[in-house]
Amino acid sequence: MKNRILTLTTCVFCLAPQGFAQHVSVQEQTETLKTYKFSDPNPVATPSNLFYPYFRFDGFTAKGENREWKTVELENDYIKVTLFPEVGGKIWGAVDKTTGKDFIYKNGVAKFRDIAMRGPWTSGGIEFNFGIIGHAPTSSTPVDYLVRQKDDGSVSCYLFSYEWLTRTAWTVEVNLPKDKAYFTTHTTWYNQSDVDQPYYQWMNAGYRVGQKAEFCYPGDHLIGHGGEVSSFPVDENNRNIGWYDSNNFGNSKSYHVLGYYNDYYGIYWHGEDFGSIHHSNFDEKLGMKIFLWGQSREGGIWEDLLTDQNGQYIELQSGRMFNQPASNSAYTPYKHHSFAPQMTDAWTEYWYPVKGIKGVSKASTIGALHVMREADGLKLAFSPLEKLSTDLKIYKDQQLVETLSLTANVMEPVTLTSLKGKDIPEGHLKVVIGDNLLVYSDNPENFDLKRPMTLPEDFNWNSAFGLYTQGEQWLNQKVCIIRKSKCSRVSKRKVHFTKRSV
Repeated sequence: MKNRILTLTTCVFCLAPQGFAQHVSVQEQTETLKTYKFSDPNPVATPSNLFYPYFRFDGFTAKGENREWKTVELENDYIKVTLFPEVGGKIWGAVDKTTGKDFIYKNGVAKFRDIAMRGPWTSGGIEFNFGIIGHAPTSSTPVDYLVRQKDDGSVSCYLFSYEWLTRTAWTVEVNLPKDKAYFTTHTTWYNQSDVDQPYYQWMNAGYRVGQKAEFCYPGDHLIGHGGEVSSFPVDENNRNIGWYDSNNFGNSKSYHVLGYYNDYYGIYWHGEDFGSIHHSNFDEKLGMKIFLWGQSREGGIWEDLLTDQNGQYIELQSGRMFNQPASNSAYTPYKHHSFAPQMTDAWTEYWYPVKGIKGVSKASTIGALHVMREADGLKLAFSPLEKLSTDLKIYKDQQLVETLSLTANVMEPVTLTSLKGKDIPEGHLKVVIGDNLLVYSDNPENFDLKRPMTLPEDFNWNSAFGLYTQGEQWLNQKVCIIRKSKCSRVSKRKVHFTKRSV
């Protein structure tokens, strides 16, 4: 297969010395990868399965063989992003070119195992899940794609699939700017059917375990799939589960972190002074999940099953709702939601590396900031995603204390020291870069949400409204039930449940 390459070179005379050029390209090519294939499609799609009308694949192999895969590569001077359109359109990996490190886990093999709804699934990269809870039916099969060079100098790969389970259609545009160290995913999801459909959407990104990994997740609680509430990052047993190594107990874990109004999460490998960040508007992506395999052999076996030499991985996931709700989550504030007929939703997410700042206190679309209180002053370490020349302002509450000049080049960390700032008491510090390009505050009143985490104890599930809510929740999961006995008890209140095909 011939390689197809679109390359854009932009000479920047205003921002850089004459002769400096910025390169951005999109390449369609093939990559040979050791592949553990899947096979044996079941010829019958069973209507009783929640993933109907899809069928399953039941054949897997323990022996790998080389196979050519179609790939799309987006690359500029700072990062390179690889996509596999034939494996669900998955973003297979992403590399920070300034360090050579992966900031999205790139698996060196395609090792399909029986994990997804239809069976085959591979670890690593970023997968797109739509419809109902689980790894989507499209996660390991080809999707349509299109590459484009855009008028703003960026390059994009558009990925598209029709989701037969919910009769919806989705498009993800993966875009790489010419002069920034991030890429974005812009998702458009359309319910083209005439009925409500289940509403479930999560981006599942893989990250290597690395050295001394800390989960940079702003929040003070976590919930499980059933909506059960626990504390975070220090749990009820006084373990700081915000660090990977402190999760060396029990089996696999799913943490949906919440409690703060925020727009980012990420991971920082302190042993490498390097990290990876996800950013999106709070109201566009409420869900922030951490999934960990158990650190015993119970989890270690999945390292053997899913990769050959790339080691264990972590999943950090972004969702449209607070958690990936199991059926019993319907009895908590974290409900199953519906996608209205003819409704379209769209949102944008940023993905990028950070380095040289020893941690993350706040992140935005211009970079990540780490605030450190040290004896010789307030240290402000910043990892920039774009070229900047602006002010950094330090406040005590609303009172301006100091203004520092911030000049930064892409992926060249900068550390500023404020002598005046070190005397600001904890809970009163605010740092602002530029015109609110990044705003950090250590005052909980500025970000602590007052959202209730449990239902009122006196809520009556056998009331008319309680039964209505239960019926609605089953429908939102694409499950239809008729509870005749309980409906008859409240028939005088004119509560009626009808069987509905979704």
